[in-house]
Amino acid sequence: MKNILSLSLLFCLSIVFGQNISDYQYIYVPAKFKDFEANQYNLNTQLKKALIDKKYTIIHEEMTDWPAELRENPCKVLTADLLNDSNMFRNRVKLQFTNCQKKVVSETKGNSLYKEYDLGFEDALNLSLKTIPTSSPNPNLFVSNIKENVKEQPAKPIDVKEIKEIVTEAPATPATSVKSVESKKAESYTNGKVNLQKVQISKDQFILVSSSSSVPFATFKNTAKTDVYRVTLENGTSTLGYYENGNLVIEIPTSDGDFKREVFMAK
Repeated sequence: MKNILSLSLLFCLSIVFGQNISDYQYIYVPAKFKDFEANQYNLNTQLKKALIDKKYTIIHEEMTDWPAELRENPCKVLTADLLNDSNMFRNRVKLQFTNCQKKVVSETKGNSLYKEYDLGFEDALNLSLKTIPTSSPNPNLFVSNIKENVKEQPAKPIDVKEIKEIVTEAPATPATSVKSVESKKAESYTNGKVNLQKVQISKDQFILVSSSSSVPFATFKNTAKTDVYRVTLENGTSTLGYYENGNLVIEIPTSDGDFKREVFMAK
């Protein structure tokens, strides 16, 4: 067993993109990762503990419950995600940290020789954490430029006429025809509290928008699995959504780190 552990320690890769993870103090750890169920194999708990030991402050509440400092400048927070990179011979993970612009700041890999899933994934995560540096926040990194840019360029309301004009200017294809856009736009959903319309932005992305808001209620992006989407809510929270019996379901993060199903029925 010791020999296996010693061998597994030999494999750990680290890639750093531009900014350093150590420049940050706050890291958002979701209740569940894209490729793992909530706290599966104790991975969420293990990651939080390891990051706390490296002097990071863990955020796991909904964005609306964040401290005022972070609500005003969410770019001070990195988002952690753990991807299952296993093959038939090894339990492997990729540990990624992305910034507010959805760019990867740090990616590390862990490759375990343990064949058991519980031991293997815990070991792989532990290996991926080996090269994560201790937090040493850079106060000059988070200037107000982003916030000022947002004020200068406020979000515009979704305009169906505008979409038609853009599509008309594009090369005529079945996927980008005005008729196609109109049919997509005609799809409406409600959860009993709010009425939303679906707008297909591209073949890989669509939004749900309310007529009373200039910001999309939710943005859906395709995943490798049919009818399952990565969803970004209007407050910036990342989660999952999927079709179920013709309805759209969004998993809304709750303050206790869990999720609740919000069902939007087709009208």
